[in-house]
Amino acid sequence: MNSRAFSLPMTFLLASVFAMSPLAIDLYLPTIPAIARDFGVPVQQLAVTVSLYILGLSLGQFCGGPLSDYWGRRPVLFMGLAVFFAASLVLASAESLGVFWLARVLQAVGGGFASVVVPAIIRDNTEGQATAKLFALIALITIFAPAIAPALGTLLYTLSGWRAVFVALAVYGSLVLFATWRFLHIPERAAPPGPAQSLRQRYRYVLSHRVAMRYLLAQGLTFAVMMSFLVNSSVVYIEHYGQSETVFSILFAANIITLAIGNRVNNYLLNTLPAAAILYGAVILQSLACVGLLVATAFNPPLWLVVILVVLSVGALGGVMGNSQACCLHFFPQHSGIASALLGSGQYLISALISALSTRFVSEQLWPMTVTMALCSVSALLILPRPRRFAKQVELELAGG
Repeated sequence: MNSRAFSLPMTFLLASVFAMSPLAIDLYLPTIPAIARDFGVPVQQLAVTVSLYILGLSLGQFCGGPLSDYWGRRPVLFMGLAVFFAASLVLASAESLGVFWLARVLQAVGGGFASVVVPAIIRDNTEGQATAKLFALIALITIFAPAIAPALGTLLYTLSGWRAVFVALAVYGSLVLFATWRFLHIPERAAPPGPAQSLRQRYRYVLSHRVAMRYLLAQGLTFAVMMSFLVNSSVVYIEHYGQSETVFSILFAANIITLAIGNRVNNYLLNTLPAAAILYGAVILQSLACVGLLVATAFNPPLWLVVILVVLSVGALGGVMGNSQACCLHFFPQHSGIASALLGSGQYLISALISALSTRFVSEQLWPMTVTMALCSVSALLILPRPRRFAKQVELELAGG
């Protein structure tokens, strides 16, 4: 397959779809304590809604990927954006925690339907290093969403209360829906070859690829490092260290700046190094930062040290996400929808369950977050295939036709 060039406007359009879920996750983080006060519940019961969103995102991607193989990419994308928009409006008017939880899951399912289409479109039209580079470019553009989200959420909260945050998400969803309907023109995939092959058989085929599944597990665990920080960030920075919502937004933005730097370094290295090698180095960096944070926790670390180690662990994802996706999807040119679904849903399911578990240990200390981050990063390093293993598997599959 020859790689198809994507124009910059088309890349921005795909990135705007991909940015929807980071916005939905990060925009309301500074308002979690305020929402908890309004509903009269402990802050941890609102913090867990971050994990609920990730869980719903996993479900949406798991279902949306194979549907996009059969129905086409655009219909699944539009369906997801419409559900995201409607659920955002429900969240803006929620009067109880139960309704908030339910609408949050529905919002995430819509986001999952929309976002799983993006890597499938990329894999449909590119391969190899071109795939990794396009993932990296979209990731760089998407990074700006979480970079400004907490500050924007704080501003909206200050001006109109926390409900304005979800009104803003509804407006964003509607704008992306219109833009993709009007301007996203892509060659539609026909139904996959081999119509006698059932959906269950196709899932089994993808799941049986041991090397690809190791990339899936490693990506989920490295992403869980960031999610464990996200669900605990307001508790750690606002509750534990006593920082204001404004300072919280600044500290949060430091993670995104580091992630952007990591993304650009990754893009430069892709000119000379294979994606699998860069990925392995990035996971080593994340593991060192997380283990360092765990050790520091025993000595009641100052805020500045926690911030440095956290931004290093998050910034390392700049060399992880696009490369792990490219390595995993490389093995499935004819099953890109299902492979994307499993890659996305597996990533979000793993990170949702692990990060939700970390919020169950109600504590004013850092241990729940730092133990979880260290365990996830070290486990990812142990699971991740070595770069030579990836190259050998590619050679074997090429030799086998």
